[in-house]
Amino acid sequence: MDYKEFRSKLMKADTPKKSKVRNSWGVYDAYKQIRKNDWYDIGRPLKEHEFYSIVRGINDLLAKEIVKGNTIKFPHNMGELELRKYKPEVKIVDGKLKIGYPINWDKTIKLWYKDEEARKNKTLLRYEPKYIYHIKYNKYHAMYENQVFYEFDVNRFIKRALVKSINNGKTDTLW
Repeated sequence: MDYKEFRSKLMKADTPKKSKVRNSWGVYDAYKQIRKNDWYDIGRPLKEHEFYSIVRGINDLLAKEIVKGNTIKFPHNMGELELRKYKPEVKIVDGKLKIGYPINWDKTIKLWYKDEEARKNKTLLRYEPKYIYHIKYNKYHAMYENQVFYEFDVNRFIKRALVKSINNGKTDTLW
């Protein structure tokens, strides 16, 4: 078995992820709600593709601001979206070793391909970055009920653009 076959078998790359999101509002649900409520006095009814293009444009602007490292404050006291960083650490909690460094899957899989014993022992190779960055939806300034039910998740495109910007030294944050 060559490396590509080994990697695809191990990472299950051939099968797409099957995920279900329940009890969540999407763009189409928002469009139906606005249409149902007589367009909330926005002037004229929008066609579905016009509504989607507006949402896509706003999402692109949000993505550009996040990649720059700026904090986004949502209107009507809906909270903030901010970029955070922290130093990874290794510590012992309840007698178990907790490693905060991210796993380098490319090097780990290459090691497992070459060394069967490392694969059996599940030896992991890790990155050693100075900081780990993540995007946080901050509800501290939010003024609405049921805050635990709201979540903000960025897509893979934004995460990749953020990593590229951080590696080029264009993006940084205070905390």
